[in-house]
Amino acid sequence: MTNQNIIQEIKTQGGFLIKNVIPPEDAKKFAEYIIETELNERSEKEAFLSDTRKKGHVVGASGVGSISNFDSILPKLSKYLINKKITNTAENLIGKNFRVSTIGGLVNFPGNERGYWHSDWPFNQTVASHVSAPYPNAIMHLSSLIMLTKFSNKTGGTLIVPKSHLVPNNPSSDMGDIAKSNHPDEINIVGNPGDVFLYDSRLWHAVAGNKDSSPRVAISVRYAPWWLNLNVQEEGHPDRQRIVLETAGKNSVTRRIPKSVFSTLPDKAKPIFMHLVN
Repeated sequence: MTNQNIIQEIKTQGGFLIKNVIPPEDAKKFAEYIIETELNERSEKEAFLSDTRKKGHVVGASGVGSISNFDSILPKLSKYLINKKITNTAENLIGKNFRVSTIGGLVNFPGNERGYWHSDWPFNQTVASHVSAPYPNAIMHLSSLIMLTKFSNKTGGTLIVPKSHLVPNNPSSDMGDIAKSNHPDEINIVGNPGDVFLYDSRLWHAVAGNKDSSPRVAISVRYAPWWLNLNVQEEGHPDRQRIVLETAGKNSVTRRIPKSVFSTLPDKAKPIFMHLVN
């Protein structure tokens, strides 16, 4: 598939599976790191989710773990994030000087709960800093799921509704029956370790139940155009204080990268991470 094919599929269907971005042996090592780190970060994450629930906000599905600390693997991981098929597609869809907005590890444990239909930030209407629906028909943000273990119907490959990115709203704006119901057009994303599903952040998707006996592991990386305000995700920034904290809105913070880690990144990866340096 050429970059034009990828771009066209994202524009019309909402996303595209780019195969073999990461070698299987590295995907396995990244998965092991995420599973270990999730256990170390679990108590902190659970406290954050508990606080979010107390404020009356919707949180993700139970049985799903996450991590935010990539310091020890980011130098190696970042060389795959600048894969030409990803960067050329991002430049075409959201412009030059795009950057990483968030990066997080995801672990769907066996028997995890199915999640609700939503679009990613900044279109998720449950998050304080969002683009209000109905939003314009324009690609303003890209998301990706890096598969570190097999994605299938059995393992709980993320559910999507193809072409739903063309709808100027998403079910996160109404957390009723639609958000929690099966959709007649839903499909699982399927792929192998090392594959990357790149998609328009407006695409409706939901956590799928993992019916396998092993965790399903992935990394979520999102890309923003240079003009999109990421200050709302930075701890201590006035924009976050005004838009999120003072309104008691649902929180979303992107962890900063230590200078010592940033200095070891490949030169071509530094421009997409430099704004996150602590």
